[in-house]
Amino acid sequence: MFTTINSKCLPFYYLLFLSFFWTANSLIAQPLSEEDKALLQEKIETIAASDQRYRTPLSVGTLNDSILQVDKEKSKTLSIQEYMAFRQTLDLKLPKEVRDSLWQLQRALDRQNLEAFKEIVAQYGYPSKERLGTKSDRLFTLLLHPPYDKEEIPGFMEEMSAFLLPEVEAGRMPAKLYALFYDNMLGKILRKPQLYGTNQQFDPQTNTVLPPGIIDIEETNRARVSIGLPVLEEGAYRIITPE
Repeated sequence: MFTTINSKCLPFYYLLFLSFFWTANSLIAQPLSEEDKALLQEKIETIAASDQRYRTPLSVGTLNDSILQVDKEKSKTLSIQEYMAFRQTLDLKLPKEVRDSLWQLQRALDRQNLEAFKEIVAQYGYPSKERLGTKSDRLFTLLLHPPYDKEEIPGFMEEMSAFLLPEVEAGRMPAKLYALFYDNMLGKILRKPQLYGTNQQFDPQTNTVLPPGIIDIEETNRARVSIGLPVLEEGAYRIITPE
């Protein structure tokens, strides 16, 4: 079971033990039957399509299918810097009333998708790509699009942490994905420094990808070790001041 740990009081050898424990525990996962895998993949594909139904046109700034298809292909073949430069050349923008309508529609889908996500995890455990035998994790993206306003995000993080940490403990959800979720909420929505230091950040002013921004490397490494991630080395993070 998970417990609250005051990591500042832990000796280094105990942190090493925690790291070993999580590494070993990550190998434990309940197998899914072939029937379950097929059913889950079908459900996940439907949810993934719904997740991008209106989000992609909103992001690109157009409802033109030809442009959206080109954007999809570019996103798969270009580096982050090249893709962002390509996006800037499009210079597209939907009218405000269209954007507002699309966001309302997408928010409704996001609520449905989140409930579907919870139902899947509650019934089958987190269906990672390792458990499904697929090349990518198509379900995780839902966690990055919470159907809540900014002031509701801390409560959402608390709720989902209680829901997902047992999946990490059981080895069904990779610790890296949980950390990515948590840091995404902190960095991209709340505009705060990350806890686990997992999200690189694109700087449009310099067209470069920056290391994750954290407050304190010791705090971050304690948090990482507590869920089974290796510590961050020098150069893999930036120390930033909260806004």
